[in-house]
Amino acid sequence: MSNRYDQAAERERRLGIWEKYLSLWVVLCIGAGIGLGEFFPQISTVLGDLTIANVSIPVAVCLFLMIYPIMIQIDFSQVVKAVKTPKPIMATLVANWVVKPFTMAFFAWLFMGVVFKGVLSPDIAQSYRAGMILLGVAPCTAMVLVWSYLAGGNMGHTLVMTAINSLSMVVLYAPWPSFCLAFPGLSYRGQP
Repeated sequence: MSNRYDQAAERERRLGIWEKYLSLWVVLCIGAGIGLGEFFPQISTVLGDLTIANVSIPVAVCLFLMIYPIMIQIDFSQVVKAVKTPKPIMATLVANWVVKPFTMAFFAWLFMGVVFKGVLSPDIAQSYRAGMILLGVAPCTAMVLVWSYLAGGNMGHTLVMTAINSLSMVVLYAPWPSFCLAFPGLSYRGQP
């Protein structure tokens, strides 16, 4: 019986054309975005104005379209089991909120303060460093569901970890980048 279930699950998780060529679609979408920005520069203003309570409607719609097909396939009994096994959840929280922010702050210092120091002006280096830290502090949320599904991961655990990361981001996203940006020796202000 278990073997039959595994074969059925494997058939369900076969990669379709969208999943199989995901890298190609990403490159094409990046190209389309660059093209739209080049030929219709006002589109960013129009899309930026489509907000409700500071939430971008186009981004919300795209995120929903990305995660909805996966969410409807999750066996919610796995979610209950995931809540009862906290070790993977704790590992994710430690990786996302302890290891990753400081690793990205280190890389920001290394590349913007050492490797490209003579190439970039201090103001540009400071901007890139801040961007790297902001990007490094933000844990992935919606794409994790897609990656876990494609890898055949435990979707119950993935859903619980994604939800906890999303909630923790509401509380931790402002203080952690501020803390990382304030590290002594990482600021380029005042340098010639």
